[in-house]
Amino acid sequence: MPPAHGAAIVETILGTPALKQQWLEELTVMRDRINGNREMLVNQLKANGVERDFSFIARQKGMFSFLGVTPEQVATLKQEFSVYMVGSSRISIAGISEANVDYLAKSIAAVIK
Repeated sequence: MPPAHGAAIVETILGTPALKQQWLEELTVMRDRINGNREMLVNQLKANGVERDFSFIARQKGMFSFLGVTPEQVATLKQEFSVYMVGSSRISIAGISEANVDYLAKSIAAVIK
């Protein structure tokens, strides 16, 4: 039988109007940040001369996305640029920031050109 404390926490948050409102606001902030990360990556890829259409990344939802690059390109990103993702090219969108998006886009551009 699973522990009940997780469910009790959820019940407290969702059953308390002020806490539920705070949770919804925080959820909106995170959703907007991740969607912004998607747009940022797509824009930086274009800015780095990538002609391939990556606009699908901006239209997707969630914390992860597939780049659609080959396993060999994924290995090159890892070995030459220290950009890590699983072999299927699934990346963490949540891990993208203003501080690293240019390096990420330049690395991807170098590998797919």
